Amino acid sequence: MNIKISFKNMPHSDPLEQHAKEKLQKITDFLKDENATPLNVELHIEGHKTHAYNKAQLHLRTPNYSLDSHDECEDLYIAIDNTIDKMVKLLKKEKDKQKDKNHKRENEKNKFASDKYKL
Repeated sequence: MNIKISFKNMPHSDPLEQHAKEKLQKITDFLKDENATPLNVELHIEGHKTHAYNKAQLHLRTPNYSLDSHDECEDLYIAIDNTIDKMVKLLKKEKDKQKDKNHKRENEKNKFASDKYKL
């Protein structure tokens, strides 16, 4: 698993990076339960010079998912927390979609197998 944290328009901050890694643990734990290993996790933290809002963007690439989330806030810690929480919600939503697809496929197979016009 590759975790990349990049800072734009601001100097590197070890406490901010440590906070982000702790919060990214939620995503890695969720994907471990699903037995999917993430290929790439990219977190871009951007500080603006002209206004007080800062941005956090998260890109997740796995064999099953390709998801993005972002948030803007005055406090970078809150922006990171919100971005990661949004990603967890997206992962849960995508997982439910895949379950529904698999369930539908199984129902169609069973319906065809129990067809009264068997050859």
